Amino acid sequence: MNIENYFEKDKITQNLADYEIFYQVSLGKLCSLTNNTNINYDIELQYALGSIYELLKDLDSLDNINEIFQDELKKQAAMDALQKFANDNLDDVKTEKIEIEHMVHEINDNRFFNETMIEVCKEHKEEQKKKWQEIITDDLSQAIILSLKQLEEK
Repeated sequence: MNIENYFEKDKITQNLADYEIFYQVSLGKLCSLTNNTNINYDIELQYALGSIYELLKDLDSLDNINEIFQDELKKQAAMDALQKFANDNLDDVKTEKIEIEHMVHEINDNRFFNETMIEVCKEHKEEQKKKWQEIITDDLSQAIILSLKQLEEK
């Protein structure tokens, strides 16, 4: 895998913007389904980058990676949101007040995001992209690429 193709400044800002909006919208759905209002919607940069990197590694051998990447990123962000939600609500998961397995199947079967969620993602996509363009400088982009190259060498 050529890391620079996926983690150069423009691509990574777009991928982080997409990941974050998919993640936040997923958390919003999970909170509304469970009437849970006490959750932090922020993502951690390192965690998001790691998640995107692992997704790309999983998809790298596929010929149609460019066609499926967006849908797979949406699923990955939803899974990460579900994982955070489950960790933050462990008691409800243990007592099966929150059914994780059903949601995992919905995400994997591409049925988790409804039309309204997709519209919300589209509406806020540019706003998220602007945010990440301010955060991901040329120097930070190069540092991310260097870090991932070192990871690849191990």
